[in-house]
Amino acid sequence: MQLILLNQRVNPKQKLFTINLDDTDCAYLLSTLLSTYKQPLVSIALIVVETLIQRIHYPTLSIPTIYVNGELVIRASSGT
Repeated sequence: MQLILLNQRVNPKQKLFTINLDDTDCAYLLSTLLSTYKQPLVSIALIVVETLIQRIHYPTLSIPTIYVNGELVIRASSGT
């Protein structure tokens, strides 16, 4: 956020396309609203606990690759 504010002060005509993570409150604090990737934190926490329990019970299982779907929240900072 500091970099974006500095860019706006130093060269306000230069376009700087950015995106933020987790749809935090700072996404709303700038003159140009930040696009964000909103991670599904509750789902991630549940998967972590389930995976930990599974690893405790079956320590020889291979390490899994886990994907979760987040949400892309498009706002003005991405140039749209």
